Amino acid sequence: MKLRFGILMLLLGLMVSCSSGNEQKQTEQAVATDEFKTFKIDTEAKAVSIFELIEEVEVMRLEETAESLLSSVFKVSSTEDRIIFPSGNDGSIYSYSKEGEFISKFSHVGNGPGEYEFIWSFWVDGDRIFVSDINRRRLLSYDLEGNHLRSWKLPFSAKSFFTYDKGFVADLDYTAFQDSLQFNVLFLDENMEVKQMANPYLSPLILYVGSSVNSFQPYGKDLIYHGFKSDSVFLIEKNQVRPLLKFDFGEEWLWTEETIKNNPRTTGLIRETDLVWWVDSYINEKWIYLSYKTSFKDVFKVLIDRMSGIQKTVKVNKGAATKYAMTPIKWEEDRFMVSLQSPDVRAFINDLGEEKVKFRQGTTLEEIESSENPVLLWVKFKELK
Repeated sequence: MKLRFGILMLLLGLMVSCSSGNEQKQTEQAVATDEFKTFKIDTEAKAVSIFELIEEVEVMRLEETAESLLSSVFKVSSTEDRIIFPSGNDGSIYSYSKEGEFISKFSHVGNGPGEYEFIWSFWVDGDRIFVSDINRRRLLSYDLEGNHLRSWKLPFSAKSFFTYDKGFVADLDYTAFQDSLQFNVLFLDENMEVKQMANPYLSPLILYVGSSVNSFQPYGKDLIYHGFKSDSVFLIEKNQVRPLLKFDFGEEWLWTEETIKNNPRTTGLIRETDLVWWVDSYINEKWIYLSYKTSFKDVFKVLIDRMSGIQKTVKVNKGAATKYAMTPIKWEEDRFMVSLQSPDVRAFINDLGEEKVKFRQGTTLEEIESSENPVLLWVKFKELK
């Protein structure tokens, strides 16, 4: 009896030891991932087809009704049971179920209280939808049914917003705050009073080229901060901003200190340059999906493994020449959410291979092809070699 008890205790001890060891290993991996790293981007690398890098894709249609005719899908936020996003030019915000069924929509475009002129930053936090209207310096919140909850009048012009630490964090996009101090990241309380300020950039770049892409993206319990005119990405944790990673384009990067000094407040260089001037990144604990531009038209995409540093320049081609209009949205755990126009779905599946495609419950290829609404894809990538 004692022998059996001793063996049982030994087994339990081994199980606890293994569990603790795995937790420690996962913690060490997370810490190692979040150490500052520089990734040298090879702008001359030969592009490989994205279909060579995909392990699996899940597909979901977005139900088309008389009230839900969608032109585009790109600013997507998720709750436990909904997918919510703005679409089109009428300022409407749509709610769908996790099976792609249309639930509701609302629009509050106008000049009155609780209304916005244009949706700039957009996100959902719990049961609240947030919209920033930079033209009128307003931030507004609504419940999931579209009822107005609160409005804030902003004492500054901010490109991007996000909820953080029971308040907000704002990106002023290099607009001076408090005279000429150039604090471009503000930590705010729930009443928009400034609690703390930061300026992670050594050389402020004043360049009036707008983008409605939010500079902030959730990253575990923290936030990623990355402006599209910067080659550096920052991590916001404990009300501090620290460098997380840098994309090194070498001599192919336009915004050097000399460029900034000699050409302040000008956009003319962008139209003439073949250098990299625009960078957009989507980051989770393992992957970076990077987009960069060398003109107003040319967009290049790179998939990077953060731990190994292996990178692949990606082409998203339809057949030999035509590119799929695949719009990156965000990471959801180990899957990368993108949207795709419905007429391209069959060809996309054929190029990828039917065995790698799963349809979410309620979605069929026939239903997708009978609709003009975009579809959502959740892409799982292979290990890079």
